[in-house]
Amino acid sequence: MSQELSPSGGAGALNCYLDRDLDRTMGRTTRRPIPQGEVTPVEALVFGLVLYGAGIVVSALLLPLLASLSILLGAAIYVLFYTTYLKPRTALNIVLGGFAGSCAPLAGWAAATGQLTALAPWLMALLVFVWTPSHFWALAMRAVGDYSKAGIPMLPVVVGEKKTAQYIALNTFLLVPLSLMLVPFGGLGIVYLSIAAVLGLGMILVDLRLVANPSKAQAWIAFKFSSPYLAIVFLAMVLDVKVIPHYPL
Repeated sequence: MSQELSPSGGAGALNCYLDRDLDRTMGRTTRRPIPQGEVTPVEALVFGLVLYGAGIVVSALLLPLLASLSILLGAAIYVLFYTTYLKPRTALNIVLGGFAGSCAPLAGWAAATGQLTALAPWLMALLVFVWTPSHFWALAMRAVGDYSKAGIPMLPVVVGEKKTAQYIALNTFLLVPLSLMLVPFGGLGIVYLSIAAVLGLGMILVDLRLVANPSKAQAWIAFKFSSPYLAIVFLAMVLDVKVIPHYPL
């Protein structure tokens, strides 16, 4: 786990360094260490590079090649592709940047098995990818004023909050069936199915309420509901396979 956390933490620190001027202009990010003066930009840069580099070296020494490459790719996409290029240029920044998060389950599966030939890890990666817009567009609706002031073309800044809420709901209608595909195609059973179905229904209901009332308050509810969704879904996979007796369908 440390082999993934170290590059992820390093990428986060590098993101804070690259976004340091932007963070000073947005109320949501003014409490980060650099805007607060708790660390200097140079300190953040050095810390991020050391943490990222150490994680990559350790993963290369201890993990299979596919796992190391997945970790390297995920962090690189986040820092170089999303933060530097996509975020300030396109309303699809979150969608395309979702590839960074998708690398995490691929890295985990490759670390455990040494291969990525099974369908399950790719479904997990796709699950992370599709979850990302529903989660971050809701946050962008909440902070639309900040993003507009900073000149960041997040979706609600470009198309408005009403249409963004509709896109969130549409995306969630793709997310929930995808999560259930891990039962027939990923070898999961009734424990996972039950948890994923209940969570998915909750996501749909919350996002339909957002469509009916595309307010900042309702967007915050949608964001807070989606925040633990992914972690619980992946925990349900572990429970289904390793903890609770497995009941295949």
